[in-house]
Amino acid sequence: MTLRVRGYALPDGEPIDLYADGDRWTTDPVPNAELVAEGWVLPGLVDAHTHPGAAEPGDPLDADLLRADLDLHVDAGVTLLRSPGLAGEPPEWFGVDPDLPRATHAGPWLAQPGMFFDGWARRFDPADLPAAAAAQAARTGWAKIIGDWAFNEEPVSRSVLKAVADAVHAVGGRLAVHSQVGDGGAAAVAAGSTPSNTGCASTPPTSRRWPSAASRSPRRWPGWRARRPRCATAPTTPGSAGPSTASARTARSPPRPSKRA
Repeated sequence: MTLRVRGYALPDGEPIDLYADGDRWTTDPVPNAELVAEGWVLPGLVDAHTHPGAAEPGDPLDADLLRADLDLHVDAGVTLLRSPGLAGEPPEWFGVDPDLPRATHAGPWLAQPGMFFDGWARRFDPADLPAAAAAQAARTGWAKIIGDWAFNEEPVSRSVLKAVADAVHAVGGRLAVHSQVGDGGAAAVAAGSTPSNTGCASTPPTSRRWPSAASRSPRRWPGWRARRPRCATAPTTPGSAGPSTASARTARSPPRPSKRA
């Protein structure tokens, strides 16, 4: 059976008829389609940065919680999401269940020794990060690396990040980098990756380069936007403490709070 929806398409309010033809909506008329709803028609929302499936940093991926989180996305109108970092490899139904949002993901976070939350990071020596990232991107299209973490420790070096980005791009993938301090953000920009976090303590010369880098290479920077949530009190001086669990939280799925990394 082909379903038909009639309504007014937002934002312009023009009348429209949509037909569910297989797994796609189309405006091309389909004979004998059944009219099942009338009203206002709004395209599905996209959540480009979410980490569903775990309640607290370090918790393993919980398939039941993952499904519950995705149900909340559906209730909020989200039909597509990107997870640049998950607490584990997702179940086979993730991203393809017809009752849940379509999804793309980067698998678990990659990090050098000592970085990021225990239980969430897949840690590798710097020399092994390019191969690990390329293998992940070859499977799922994306890889996610923790470029920097605590404010008093060295970020992943520019040479290593460049090697990681080159390896990921060589397999046709995309690389996202968690970056929140100046040196880490500068390294991510220089590597040609996507700094997927806000650069809480980045300096103006680095943050000003993000949009210009995005305009030069839009395919590598599909989701860039200048975001700085809750960064006003982030420590920026040498020797200061790194980010706490609380400061790493942002919205994952409405209304449940979560982490963003």
